[in-house]
Amino acid sequence: MSKSAAMNHRSAAASLLLLGVLCTSPAAAQDAPALAQSKAAAVALAEQGWAHYEAQRYAEALLAFRQAETKAHASPFLLMVARCYVKLGRFLEARDVYRLVVDEKLAPGAPSAFAEAKASATKELAELEGRTPTVEITVTGTVPAGLELTLDALPIQLATPVQRDPGDHTLVVRTPGRRPLTKTVHLTEGARERVALDQAAIDALPIVERPAAERIPSPSASARAAPSISSVLTTSRDDVRTTALVGGGIAAGAGVVAGAVLTVMANARASEAEQKKDALLANGYSESSCRGMNQTGCNGLRDTVYAKVDLSNAAFWSFVAGGAIGAGTLVYGLVTRKPVEVAPGVRAAPLLGPSVAGLSLTGQL
Repeated sequence: MSKSAAMNHRSAAASLLLLGVLCTSPAAAQDAPALAQSKAAAVALAEQGWAHYEAQRYAEALLAFRQAETKAHASPFLLMVARCYVKLGRFLEARDVYRLVVDEKLAPGAPSAFAEAKASATKELAELEGRTPTVEITVTGTVPAGLELTLDALPIQLATPVQRDPGDHTLVVRTPGRRPLTKTVHLTEGARERVALDQAAIDALPIVERPAAERIPSPSASARAAPSISSVLTTSRDDVRTTALVGGGIAAGAGVVAGAVLTVMANARASEAEQKKDALLANGYSESSCRGMNQTGCNGLRDTVYAKVDLSNAAFWSFVAGGAIGAGTLVYGLVTRKPVEVAPGVRAAPLLGPSVAGLSLTGQL
């Protein structure tokens, strides 16, 4: 580490340790106790993160700084998250976090540590761009039709440089009807790699045989196995009816179950909202104070109420959908029900007359 970099890191450490301004600034005097406690916990986590960073335990430092950011947002926390990603060789993730710090608009009167973090992030992001390796895939000769490229399972374009972290990466080349070609691409920090694929090698890839189940049967075999049209239609109608009834029943039941689960979740959110409201009132909050600068507690109550409303609406429409599907399935089942066939039979009746005696048989054998 250079002398200037060491000074920057020591300055960042001092800024982090002085982030007690989060808890001691004039605005913080009006904070609810829970909010002040959350900010104090954030500063303690940041101190732990810096201790890990100094000891080169970058994975542990990353976890501590990310947890600190969840407790209370501060640009210096994110700056240290980005630096941990860089130390771990995760340049792309570091770049995204640096950009968050650079793009953030600081509020008037923000602590000086926030402005210093933004300036440091701007400088370090520019340096990181030069350190991040790139790779470009080309083809020598004519590009095969339908060529597809993926790098680490992500699609990439031919002859287009893409950024990746230093290390090994898996390149897969696919063309229709042939087995894929897999190559390992090793990238070093700051490298600008170009991988040239040979058209002849791609064209020589083994042809993939179609599975026997997908092959078209011979006409003679089709003729021998072909069922009658009437039996196919009857079987198809029966299968469709059975599938529709079973599927409709399952869908209706799922709608009812989802409605019940969402109702329970909505009730839990309603109870949570009441608890937050009581806590705010106990700490002297009012509707007017929620319009001020410190809105964390009020925002939490608002989000909980919105979540309760959304869950209630979702539960209602789940019940409606389940009922509609169930009714539709019942109607479909009644409409498509087969008529009951009367079995043929013979009916006998006595036959008596002046000159005849016996039985009269009617019906069908």
